[in-house]
Amino acid sequence: MALSGDTECRAGQVARAFFEAATKLSDDNEDILPQEDAPDLKLSVFFLFSELFPEFVCDKEKDGPGKGGLMRLQFNKIGYEIYDKEQSRRVPAVRAKPGNPGYGFRRARWRNTLEGEDMSVCESVLKQLGVARERVERIKTRVNDIRLQWEAVR
Repeated sequence: MALSGDTECRAGQVARAFFEAATKLSDDNEDILPQEDAPDLKLSVFFLFSELFPEFVCDKEKDGPGKGGLMRLQFNKIGYEIYDKEQSRRVPAVRAKPGNPGYGFRRARWRNTLEGEDMSVCESVLKQLGVARERVERIKTRVNDIRLQWEAVR
């Protein structure tokens, strides 16, 4: 489904800003963030984006045609403009046979949004986007929660 020009443009801007605010390039070649969620654990970049910015997401199963916003495929394409695509057993492969590798964002890692430079970058990017202070605090907390969960399971 094609988005209207204004909606597509703003949704893409917000998605790019979210990637910048919430993730960063890692020096560690083993770092990867998932493009898909496991059936029992929701830790993908898109999942968190859809939770924090639902007004810029289109779920074709729930919303049907006509709602503006990004679908997972469109969101992940933006991520692959920033990070390389990598097939790995360290990320879920929802539509593959058990044991097969999934796809993720190579050398991407979650920012530690509650301290230091990562917090400053996150706040700055979201402020430039025009996000309200209270929402910025919620976003920082949720990104950090997901970061800790991802580190625990990988």
